[in-house]
Amino acid sequence: MARLEGAYDQITVRLSGVEREVATLRADMGSQFAELRRRMDTQFYWLLTLVLGSILIPVLRDLTR
Repeated sequence: MARLEGAYDQITVRLSGVEREVATLRADMGSQFAELRRRMDTQFYWLLTLVLGSILIPVLRDLTR
């Protein structure tokens, strides 16, 4: 019985370590996804600006003639 109790205690300690590692990994992934989202938003706005500019510049040029 004592041997089983020791094994269970060891399993509990190891599972606690795994839980901490998973929590750390989850936090790291969350921050990485937030950074990725920020970068994608920035690139989208630049792309939108370029597309709108390429449409509006010729139209405005033709209107001024």
